[in-house]
Amino acid sequence: MKDIECAVKVLGAPEAQVVQTKEVSMEKPLLICGFPSAGVVGTIAANAIIEQFNMDEIAHVRSKYMPSAAVFIDGRLRHPFRIYASERNNLLVVTTELMVAEEGMYHVSSVLLDWAASLGVRETVVLDGIPVQGIPNDRKVLYAAEEEKIAELEDDAEMEIFHKGIISGISGSILSETLCRDMVGFALLTPAITMIPDPEGAVQLLQALNRLYNVGAEIEELQKSGEMIKQKMHEVAEHNEGQRRGEAVRRGYERMFA
Repeated sequence: MKDIECAVKVLGAPEAQVVQTKEVSMEKPLLICGFPSAGVVGTIAANAIIEQFNMDEIAHVRSKYMPSAAVFIDGRLRHPFRIYASERNNLLVVTTELMVAEEGMYHVSSVLLDWAASLGVRETVVLDGIPVQGIPNDRKVLYAAEEEKIAELEDDAEMEIFHKGIISGISGSILSETLCRDMVGFALLTPAITMIPDPEGAVQLLQALNRLYNVGAEIEELQKSGEMIKQKMHEVAEHNEGQRRGEAVRRGYERMFA
């Protein structure tokens, strides 16, 4: 994409605004949203796409409902809530490292989708994690979607419908707002390790996107990272189990000679 600066365009109200700093010309791009969640799988997947396709940051979201904090990437200051674009891949990617306050989620999601619609977005997908304890045994991707999207997603035998549940946070707010617009929203979700980054979960989401939209995202590096984390977790679990057994034996001796 050509690095074309534009007069700064601001859309929204004082509560939340999209500030666009670069011009783009796209034909019904797919909007991909990846935010902090279980295993930060959405954020990992979103950043993998951004890096692989060398996407340009074209806009950012400002809101009084976001923490006053600075984000550094490779030592460079970045806006906390960023929007990237690739004209060649016809993709928009939205990501942030910060949480949006509950009372501001409507304002942020609404202005984001209003701006996206102005660029021709007709489909919005949220990538998210379902928190589980330990390493997930079943890594199948689940989906939740508006009615007109269900039939298309059902054709993918490697995914299953998420029958009942709640998607909260900014991801849920965005999906709720797509229902009020001429736009189809859906979520791709995968079980993810709760407390640490889970690249293997992000791999599952990227593979689903590749099948659905022929995105062409590479997953090899994330797979290697996932295997390393899995190995480390197994080592920690074995270490803890060894300590537990040792403690049980020691207590047995203490009772024997008490």
